[in-house]
Amino acid sequence: MDSTPDASRERTTEQGRTDATDTPPPPLSRTGIRRLSWTLAWGIPLIALVVGIALTATGAVEQWEPMGDDTYEVTLLAVWPAGLVLLAVGALGVTAVAIATALITTQRPSLPAD
Repeated sequence: MDSTPDASRERTTEQGRTDATDTPPPPLSRTGIRRLSWTLAWGIPLIALVVGIALTATGAVEQWEPMGDDTYEVTLLAVWPAGLVLLAVGALGVTAVAIATALITTQRPSLPAD
């Protein structure tokens, strides 16, 4: 162990450097959290709406299973019911977020003073 004053000073500066790099990043601000929540509130219903339209338009998906000698068994899987569900969920979600946005962004009228 070094008992010189310089050795203790070097240890404290090294500890200060490692302590400064170990600090966690600052938490998200209120504005950042609000933007993230609005992005998710609009994004999830829109994605559900687009996927619902695609699945409804597709109708059915073919699944080919080889049986040997260049023959295949084809199974049709109906995906349009899932498409209709996602289409309805997306439409309701977009409507709900639009109403919530309209209600939150409008200002309340001030009451006249008596």
